[in-house]
Parts: sequence; structure tokens; C-alpha cells
Amino acid sequence: MKKTPLFDIHAASARRMVNLKGFARPVEYVGHAEEHRAIRERVSLCDVSHMGELEFSGRDALTLVDRLITNDAARLDVDQALYTVMCGEDGHVIDDLVCLRLAEDRFLWVVNVTKTDEDYRWALKHAQGLDAHVRDRSAELALLALQGPYSSEVLQKITEADLSKMAYYRLAETTVMTDETEVRCIVSRTGYTGERGYEICVSRDFAPCVWRALMRAGRPLGIAPHGVAARESARTEAGYLLNGNDMDDRTYPHEVGLGWVVKPYKDFIGREALAAVAERGTPRKLVGLEVEGRPTIRHGCPIFKDGERIGQVTSGPLSPDLLDGASSLGLGFVASAHARDDGVLQIGVRDARHDARIVPCPFRERRVRDDARVDTLSPYGLRYGEDHLWVGTGSDGRATIGLTDFGQRHLGEALFVELPAPGDRIVRGSPFGWLDAYREPFDLIAPVSGTVVAMNTSAVERPGDINRYPYARDGLIRIEPGDVGEIATLAGPAAYTETTRRLERYDSWSRDLRLT
Repeated sequence: MKKTPLFDIHAASARRMVNLKGFARPVEYVGHAEEHRAIRERVSLCDVSHMGELEFSGRDALTLVDRLITNDAARLDVDQALYTVMCGEDGHVIDDLVCLRLAEDRFLWVVNVTKTDEDYRWALKHAQGLDAHVRDRSAELALLALQGPYSSEVLQKITEADLSKMAYYRLAETTVMTDETEVRCIVSRTGYTGERGYEICVSRDFAPCVWRALMRAGRPLGIAPHGVAARESARTEAGYLLNGNDMDDRTYPHEVGLGWVVKPYKDFIGREALAAVAERGTPRKLVGLEVEGRPTIRHGCPIFKDGERIGQVTSGPLSPDLLDGASSLGLGFVASAHARDDGVLQIGVRDARHDARIVPCPFRERRVRDDARVDTLSPYGLRYGEDHLWVGTGSDGRATIGLTDFGQRHLGEALFVELPAPGDRIVRGSPFGWLDAYREPFDLIAPVSGTVVAMNTSAVERPGDINRYPYARDGLIRIEPGDVGEIATLAGPAAYTETTRRLERYDSWSRDLRLT
């Protein structure tokens, strides 16, 4: 059984581990239903390092990639990704994958764990005679999925990339800041849950420190890790497919609603076969299923109509306990003649048959394109004072002042904040307000001088927002700087990070000493 680089973390915190597709995988940490809700309502982190990664480079890399996949890689900009399938000559699906364009002549595929070796051999076979190099990087890389409505606010605390400018299926080669070191990574706005989210691809050696950094950054926003149980229920609810369940090497893309990734105007392996399939139709279709009552349907359950078997369930379970409803949901194949049937079907669960019907899919609106809940800044673009306040400058020449992530964590939950009003003058090195926090009251010492032009009223009305969004674009106050040269004298992000690491080490050492 293989282990991801995060195995020790899972073994220490997961309730249960299983051997899934040859990898030791956590099933759940705090409970399936709670982890499912964390994905939908807050933010959640999942280890998906079992996935495979193939890299294509060289002068003919695009030619090879476009020949292998049904979607159009030539239309990708650098730092853009697409979802696609790869088919054989007969038009059947070999694998579904995400293709990232990292440069004009460099691509990275994220492929399914059970298909990695097959995909690699297939790509090597078709690379012969081309100036294209194919590498299997699965053993070198790790992949973390940060998903949920507050995923942007969590990740922005530690990454250099400006997530406010990253659209759906766009990416950046950037860095993330951890306690140990600054880590190079690829951040893509992708995911498998139907929520706004990101996937972070890093060297395997650095995966544990990135995991810990994300968990710490997400704590004020209620982050929870999720295992394969919640990953499976979230993707099914969003109508996303699982290779090996909802499709295999006898499936055409058109049978499972993936005709949209087949671009007949370009040349690719299986094009002729799929053109014929599109013209004649398919004998079966993948549909959404709703079962009356509480029976949980699972992969392989038979589907009947008027006593005749017409298909089988491919994905579940989505039980009422997860959906706050009175029925169970899943995906399944039915004969095409019944794919639009409004009548009652039956699904066999153990020795009984339960009434069911075909319903629209996805079962929940996908929110992958939603804007971030709060507009936050990257800490990499700010300057820092000695008293853990940050300063950011805008195009209008005005400056915003806020409390750093380190500052809010060491003060604890903010209970009350007093800020100056517009028109008030603040002086560098002097208090301009104060914060009453769980651990201690804290004077807000001005890192620069100037005149207040606005204060963040939401921070006054909801002091806890200071903990949740330390790098909110509105900060605590906005000022007209008295001397812009003062800002340049403040510490940059690298120097400030080194200071906080030194303080963290001291705090840890002194805590141990106090306990003896």
C-alpha cells in the first residue's frame, strides 16, 4: 500500500484510514456529514496527492497534447487550464483529466490514480517522432485541495498570487509562506466539489508544511480537513464524474454528458469514432436519480422500469443525513429511451426495490465561479511595522493600515476595537486606537503618520472579522500619508516573516520552559 507525503498527519488525526486504489487514504476526520458541510458552508482541506501528474515539454509539446485529448489545448493561454478526456481510436474514454498550460511549450496533466501508468505509456507511444518529452512526475509532486466559500480568504493569507485576479480554471506559479520556509508551488482555481476552491501542487517534501500553514490560516474561518467520504459525496452532489464508476474504457464521452469537451473541428485520436457516435446517438445515458425514503443507493445497484432492468447506479451515496432532505440521490446509467422518463423507476437495494425517479443533475448549483466573500490582500505586497501592523498603498496614493495575521493570532479573539474617525490625525509611533482581545488589550501603534480618511466600520461592529480577515482590503483605517517616505522604511514581507518565525521559536521555547 502506498502512502502520500501527508500520511503521518492523517494517521494522527483521521478517525479511519483505508486502502483505496492502492493508497492509504483517510475516510473521515470529524465525521462525514460535518466535513461535507464544511465544504459547502466554510472551507475544507483534502489531500489528493494520490493523483498522477504527467509533464509535457519541448517544441512539439502542444502538438502531442492536442493529438491526445479531445478538448482544444491550442486555445489555452499560458496559466490557463481545461478539463478534457483522452480517448482511444474506438472513441472510448481512457481517462478524464485536467490539463494546465504552464508555458508555450510546457503542460502538466493531473490524471486519475488508477490510470497514471496507462496514460503515461499511451503518451510515450504517441510522442515517438516528435520533439516532445513526457515525464511521469507523480512520485515527485503532492496535491492539496482547498475548497469552500472561504477558500480564497484562507489561501490569500499565505500566497504571493493575487487571487482576486485569478478566474476559474486559471493558475499561477507562485509561492506560499509556511512556518518553515517559502515554498514554490502551482496554485490553480480548480477543484472537485462544486465550490469555489483551489488546488496547490507542491514538491512532496514540502506538502506537510503547506498543509499545516493552510490549517492554521483557516482556523478562524472554521476549516476542517475532509476525507474520501466527503470528497465523494460533494463531487456526486455537484454532478462531477468518477473514472471507474461513472465512466470506463467502454464509455463514450457523449453517454456521460461530456460531449462538450469533444471538439470535432480539430484532429485527435478517436475523432472519427466520436463523430459517428454523435450522429447515431448512444444506447444509454447517465442521469441523476432520486430515491424516495432513506435507502442509500450505491455503485452497482440495478435500476428497473416495469419489471425490466434498464440500467444501474454508478455513484452514491447521497443520503438525507447529508442533504437535510427526505430522499437519497445518486447517478446512474439508464437506457436512452428512458433517460427523459418522468415516470417511476425502481432501484434494487439489497433484497428490496425502492421507487425512484430521474431528476436534473447537478443536484446542487455549482458555485465555482462565485466571487470571494471578502476582498483580501496578499501579505507579499505589504510593508510591516514593529508592532505587527501592516501598511498597503493604493493607486490613489492613500495607505491602508491593518493588523497582521501573526498579530491577531497572538492576541486571540478580538472582542472590541476603537478606531479614529475620518479627519483625525495619527502620528508614527503613537497609539491611534486600541483592541480588546481574549488574551490581552492591545494598543494600535501607528506605523506611519497621516490623516484618517476612512475607518472599517465592519471591524468595529464585528471585531471577530479582524481574526477572520486580517488582510481585508479595507484594513482597519485608510489614511492620507503625511510622508510617503515613511512607508519605504518599514519592513518588507521577507524581513517581517523572519521576525515572526523568530518570535514563534521563542514563544515555543519559553512555553516549554514555563511548563518545567
